[in-house]
Amino acid sequence: MLLRNSAEQYLTNFKTILVFALLLAFAPAFAFFENIFLSSGSVLLDYNIGIINPAVLALEAGLVALYLLFYSFFVSILVFDVRRGLSKLKLHIYLTELIQKFTLRIFAFYAVYTLAIFAFTVCALALGAPLWAASAIVLLATLAFLFVPQAVVIEEEGLRHALLSNFEFLASHPRSFAIVTIVGCVLLAILQFVEFAVDQMALIGSFVSLLLLLVLVLPFVEVMKTYLYMMRFDLIKEHETTRSKFHRGH
Repeated sequence: MLLRNSAEQYLTNFKTILVFALLLAFAPAFAFFENIFLSSGSVLLDYNIGIINPAVLALEAGLVALYLLFYSFFVSILVFDVRRGLSKLKLHIYLTELIQKFTLRIFAFYAVYTLAIFAFTVCALALGAPLWAASAIVLLATLAFLFVPQAVVIEEEGLRHALLSNFEFLASHPRSFAIVTIVGCVLLAILQFVEFAVDQMALIGSFVSLLLLLVLVLPFVEVMKTYLYMMRFDLIKEHETTRSKFHRGH
């Protein structure tokens, strides 16, 4: 039921999801730098910053910040649209003001988080920690903040309260956390296979996987996260359960 309903929400908001493809325009800019690589739908950075010109590093930081700002804006719109569709609230009057607030809060979170994991990874590697161990810690940290965008948009909270709401939701809904984690891992594994298969025919697998990540994997996971977060409200959960039973009966 969850996958079907999430897919339904994904298709309902497909026009909104298509704007994520605009982020692909950053790929050539990222690829211009020698220490940035595209792989498995991700933008990877060489953490050996000692050999990077400070001016180049500042330029890369600005580009990453711009990317995060656009990504935060698109995530805000997507989560808001799913929320509006499920709750049937007439919020279009306040759309501009709300989206601006949501975008800035989510951007602030992503910017601080990105800077923190970058600093942590650089320090960990400098101290001799293996890359796999640092990556594992970063993954756990990422999972710990999984529902922050949903808390920001759905609860309409400031960032500090949104972080607390995220932790509260994770603690009280471990099944939702497990589902999102498993689905996300499966989709990323499929993405790696697609990249490998495309590279056997033409060396554009990294760009294809990035495109699929932007218009399929990330939006679908955000839609699923939003759907699960909205199910914490009894009225919406009851409505969705009744609707699903009706569809099964027909």
